Order: sequence, then C-alpha cells, then structure tokens
Amino acid sequence: MTPKQSTAAPVRRRARAAGFTLVEVMVVVLIIGIMLTFASLSVGDRALADKLEVEAKRINQLFRLAQEEAEFKGFEMGFRQTEDGYEFLLASPQGGWVPVPDGPLRGRAIPEPMELELRVEGRPSVPDGRKDRSADDSEPSGPLPEVLFLSGGELTAFTLDLGAPGIETIYRIEGTMIGQLTLKTLATDELR
Repeated sequence: MTPKQSTAAPVRRRARAAGFTLVEVMVVVLIIGIMLTFASLSVGDRALADKLEVEAKRINQLFRLAQEEAEFKGFEMGFRQTEDGYEFLLASPQGGWVPVPDGPLRGRAIPEPMELELRVEGRPSVPDGRKDRSADDSEPSGPLPEVLFLSGGELTAFTLDLGAPGIETIYRIEGTMIGQLTLKTLATDELR
C-alpha cells in the first residue's frame, strides 16, 4: 500500500507584515514635535543672555585693566559712557582727556539690544557725546571722564548696570572709592 497522498491544499500561514502602521508613525512624529517645542521654549533668549553675561565680564575686566594701568604706570585714566557704548580716556600732558586709540581699552559699542546705565556717586549719568568744559578757550575742550582711575589705586564710586529688554537678569559692576570692583548678577525685580 502506498502512503496516502493528501489532496487538501497546504495550509498557508499568513506572515505578519514587517514595519509600522501609519498610526504608529504619526504618534512618534507628534511626540518628537512636542519635545522640540518644549526644548525651544526652554532655550528662549539664552543666546542673548549669554552675550549679555560675556559683555558684563568683559567690561568688568576692562575696568580692572584700566585700574592696573593707572596704578602701575602712574597716570590718570577715565571712563565715560558714549551714545552707543563706552570709551576709556587718558589724561593728556597738555591738559584735558583723549580717548585711548587702540588696544584692549579702545572705545567699544554695546551690541543691540543691550543697554548700559551708569550711576556716578549715586547720580544717573546720561551719555551726551563730547561736551566742552567751558565756553572760553582757557581750558581744553573734549571728552570728560565720568569715572576716574587714579594712580594711587582709587577710583570714582560708580554703578554700571548692563541689561537687555526681555532678559530677567541685570549685571551690575560696582566700584568703590578705595578701588574695589565687583560684578553682581541681579534679577530685574531686585532693581525696583
């Protein structure tokens, strides 16, 4: 006898299709979109805040350099806020003050939208360009410093605030009459 041969069709197993369904792909895309939204919201104006911090540290170090230059080289230096930034001044042998032309203490513009606010001995200072000392020619005209760095290490008491609209942090550089310089980080609500 011969083995029986089956006449029934072989049973095919349906293989499960490899891959993801459209719904699964859409859910993953939605989750990635939500995560990217939160990431961009958390970063926000971080680039501007970082630039503000770097500029505050730069100005603080420039104040320290001006103080050391005045003390070690034995001449008077000054600082003044200009319309678009700030500049350091040297006492001229002919009298008056001249801007430092080059090097690290050269005049600089403050990047937009950053703002400087200088207070000298408690009084606000307004940048007013180059003002003349007197109407007659007996005294030299030219820029006048608002903060003095003296050769004995002393300086004019001042407060310089650096901030930007929309940034909750203000950087404050304070100088005392005995030559101490400090950089502080303040919240904008601490200023009110």
